[in-house]
Amino acid sequence: MDNLAVKTLRNIPSLDNRYTKSEMKAKAVVVLGSSKTTEPLMEYMELCSQTTKALVQNGYNIVTGCGTKGIMGAAYYAARESSALNMEGKPVQNLSIIVNPLWGDENLDDCIVIGKASSESERIMKFTKVADNFVIFPGGTTTMQEATTLIRHNVHSEESGLKKIILVGKEFFSGLKQQYETMANMQFIKKSPEVFFRILSDKNEIVKAILKK
Repeated sequence: MDNLAVKTLRNIPSLDNRYTKSEMKAKAVVVLGSSKTTEPLMEYMELCSQTTKALVQNGYNIVTGCGTKGIMGAAYYAARESSALNMEGKPVQNLSIIVNPLWGDENLDDCIVIGKASSESERIMKFTKVADNFVIFPGGTTTMQEATTLIRHNVHSEESGLKKIILVGKEFFSGLKQQYETMANMQFIKKSPEVFFRILSDKNEIVKAILKK
């Protein structure tokens, strides 16, 4: 890591408390998914880009892990292109929480970095502190870790503390839904999976679900 990157990381707060206020969390959407660009993901990347643009246009801030490839890159660049700008020309609706040390595919220049974490697990917890809304696209093991950790948060929360979690891709997430239905049938969880997350595949459905109070 070069000296400039080290200095930049040093100046990033653990978490900017301005973004943890309830009114900010209500207008923030964390977008998660694969950080790899693969042929099977192209359709989802386009859906992610269009969905992100629509959410920004409706006044929402987008929070990502600052990656520039795959689903993460689609969300990052769509938020950057659609965002309002501050006096310094920074896109104020394109927010990121990074992991330190960096993975290497981040773009710190075209977003506002609002926090940093020392691990993926810590970053997931920080995501919950800055957003009430989560849209999760297909991805690998890290994406599944994020999805199940967030769902677990809902399972163990009071109704007033539930996060709005939308999994994108009915085929991709069908097995996960079936597993939670099995757990509900065996009374390991007390409510149906639909209380804790929804699975959608259409941009308008996703945006409508986020906008719904």
